Amino acid sequence: MDLGISVPSEGEFDVVGFGLNAVDHLCVVDRFPERDTKPRMKAFARAPGGQAASAMAVCSRFGLSAKYVGKVGGDETGQYSLESIRGEGVDVSDVVSVSGVSNQLAMIIVDSSAGERTILWHRPQEIATSAAEITPEKVACGRLLLVDGHDAPAAAEAAGLARERGIPVVMDAESVKEGTREVVARTDVLIASRRFPEAFTGCDNLDSAVELLREMGPSVVCVTLGSLGAVAMTGLGWVYSSRAYDVDVVDTTGAGDVFHGAFVYGLLAGWPTQRVLDFSNAAAALNCTELGARGGARSLEDVGRLMRAQPRPSSCILETASP
Repeated sequence: MDLGISVPSEGEFDVVGFGLNAVDHLCVVDRFPERDTKPRMKAFARAPGGQAASAMAVCSRFGLSAKYVGKVGGDETGQYSLESIRGEGVDVSDVVSVSGVSNQLAMIIVDSSAGERTILWHRPQEIATSAAEITPEKVACGRLLLVDGHDAPAAAEAAGLARERGIPVVMDAESVKEGTREVVARTDVLIASRRFPEAFTGCDNLDSAVELLREMGPSVVCVTLGSLGAVAMTGLGWVYSSRAYDVDVVDTTGAGDVFHGAFVYGLLAGWPTQRVLDFSNAAAALNCTELGARGGARSLEDVGRLMRAQPRPSSCILETASP
């Protein structure tokens, strides 16, 4: 059974992504440092990141025509971020460079014992996008729109403009902000981090929180669960699950962003829900084998090989009766 989301057959782009870009500074250590210590780094790297930008880079690597909409700082870091997106073949014609302002950046501590990361980030207010800056020409020119919800009023505006034109909206739901409810209400497919459902609904039971989210607007709600894989509930009440793939984890930075890009690919391809979930999990797992938000993002062929090497049985149940 597919996801039940109607996607236009044509568009100037396959997918448009609106939201964050960033430059990550990755510090690899043996273990997370204790307070008032000076541990030596095992490795250091600067790499491009950001939720929407990384998802669009992944879509482009998979062969989709992708466009990124957002702002970069006018400094060297901003230019580095912009060139990294452009270098992936992503259209950046509507990216705004803000002079005199630094780009969003992050300091990421990677615990090499498990590959888990802790992110410290900075984003100047000047590179936020307002709702007034969003136009149909910028965000409603693809077959699908992805928003990451950080500039929530602008994301809500973008989602509304897309849906008015029959373009489905995918939301990368990571954190709750003022205006997040409006974005959720205008979303067709919500892909949430493991903490978002409880933080947004106040319900500590995942199944109940997902049901509440679906009642607020999205037809499909997917939750990524890290090493446990992912689950998704579709519009007819079918619940699917996919366990994580077994890989040697180096760094989990960007795993969710790659998952979102892969999910978009499967959705546009019209794949069954189970295949979309498995494919997205496999793509995210491979990204964890290298350092950086896009460091391990691989080709369609590489993802397919991992899926064939570790086949997944279909896993779905009917949670609620069909309407």
